[in-house]
Amino acid sequence: MTGPTTHAVPGDDSRPAHAWAGREYTDRLALCPTISELLAQRAHRAGADPYLSFRGADGAATTVTYGDTFELGRRLAAWARRELSARPGDVFALAPVNELRSVTAVFGLLLAGCSILSVNPADPAGRILRQTEALGARAMLRAPDTPADDLVPWTLLPDPRELPGTDDTWTGPVLDPAADALYFGTSGSTAASKLVAQSHYNGAVNAEALRRHHGLGPGDRVLGCLPIHHVNGLHFSIFGVLAAGAHGILLSGFDPFAYPGLLTEYQVRIASLVPSILETLLETWRAPRLPPPFEYFVSAAAPLAQSTARAVHDRWGVRILQGYGLTETTNFSTTMPRGLSEATYQALMLDSDIPSVGTALYGNEVAVIRADGRRAEPGETGEICMRGHNVMSRYQGNPDATAQAFAGGWFHSQDLGYEICEPETGLRFVVITGRAKNIAKVRGETVSLEEMERALGALPSVRDAACVAAPDRFLGEVVVAAVVAPGETTDAMLLDHLRRFFDPVVLPVRCVRMATIPRTATGKIIRPKLQELLAVTADRPGADKEANAGICVQPSEFDEI
Repeated sequence: MTGPTTHAVPGDDSRPAHAWAGREYTDRLALCPTISELLAQRAHRAGADPYLSFRGADGAATTVTYGDTFELGRRLAAWARRELSARPGDVFALAPVNELRSVTAVFGLLLAGCSILSVNPADPAGRILRQTEALGARAMLRAPDTPADDLVPWTLLPDPRELPGTDDTWTGPVLDPAADALYFGTSGSTAASKLVAQSHYNGAVNAEALRRHHGLGPGDRVLGCLPIHHVNGLHFSIFGVLAAGAHGILLSGFDPFAYPGLLTEYQVRIASLVPSILETLLETWRAPRLPPPFEYFVSAAAPLAQSTARAVHDRWGVRILQGYGLTETTNFSTTMPRGLSEATYQALMLDSDIPSVGTALYGNEVAVIRADGRRAEPGETGEICMRGHNVMSRYQGNPDATAQAFAGGWFHSQDLGYEICEPETGLRFVVITGRAKNIAKVRGETVSLEEMERALGALPSVRDAACVAAPDRFLGEVVVAAVVAPGETTDAMLLDHLRRFFDPVVLPVRCVRMATIPRTATGKIIRPKLQELLAVTADRPGADKEANAGICVQPSEFDEI
């Protein structure tokens, strides 16, 4: 069974959303318009150069060169053709973790001309199965370190180093750069409704943009610890490093006590992370300065607090370059520029109540758009929109959502913000002020509040439910749920039900009983009012203790709310 194969050039309705600086989507910006071609070129020109060093939780390290990676990818492609009957255009689900087999599988499947549905290894079986069925995935692949669920018919990835060598004459299929390469589920996606289709070319353009923006090249070392089943981890730590010919160090996860030593051991220049990791390092690491040649942290996936940026700058004397992007725009759309004067950096990052997410990267345009479709004036709040060669092809199987997202020739992020015209550089810097969409970002994991509300409401004993996102220093945000339900509906019942649909990381930290959920006359949740009411409950005696224990708060006085 195979799924969608290729969607060449984006259709007429979305064409303006895929153009940049007068150049159509078909006018390629990257010399190598696919990741597969880029890997082959690197292997040919610099095959002996180190590409990736994998560092396990036990400290064990494995390093592969560009030549190694190309050869191992070819072996995996041959295995997939032989054992799984893989053919160009087939879709494979992959639950990758930060280790050699998973990365090899990504390259091997792309070299074979297949598309990859990247799934979160921690997702419930039901979600994984719905997404794979929506795409008609031929098989579901996982590494040995990926948790296995008996409900999912996983195929175990082989160790590519133990596979037979390949025929040097095999070059793989000729790939259409506009064909589907990767699928990612966005917040709230349970099936095809919110599956983002990224083309081979999308990945190549984003990788080239990262190379240019950070001035990366051979000899530079980039430290990554973010999971590669996310766009940030895959496109920055794997593909961006590839485009630069740099050396990436990929950690199996974040260990606050081991992390500082790795910066020194590998002589890292740039490190990619999220704000919650920086907060943890500030609590656990007391070194006065970072070792040279370290330059800066790149932070994304969740809002960066001014206090965090200032603390990192004051304690370690380095900068944080905050970035911003979406799955739909293939990782980064904006990032703070490197090389800003101290005064400009301070004004935009250290003295500003909301640190800027920077300027548009190569290959895409970012603008703040008013409700009437016109571009907002500097300082005027509107919706942050993007267009360019990094913009997704579509939401797979959901033409209505795709048309809505591309309305007016822009991709609509549903994030709100404004632009600053910075006089020294003459550049437009973007500041994000909030969201028009109802999501929370917990430890970098995006969860739809509306989807969680629907899941809670599906319980027969729950008469109504609503969720809000609350700021958290270490997690970025947490979810707080409000339910209208009888007392016999216990916390265990609610949380066990949600575990069927959501990663445990994003489950509510607090469940509050309410007599009614504040709604408009048309039934819409009044979220500002709900935020206010739930903040009141946090001030009641014992609320924090119960929240930290993951218990639904049920004192009788909540009936007054």
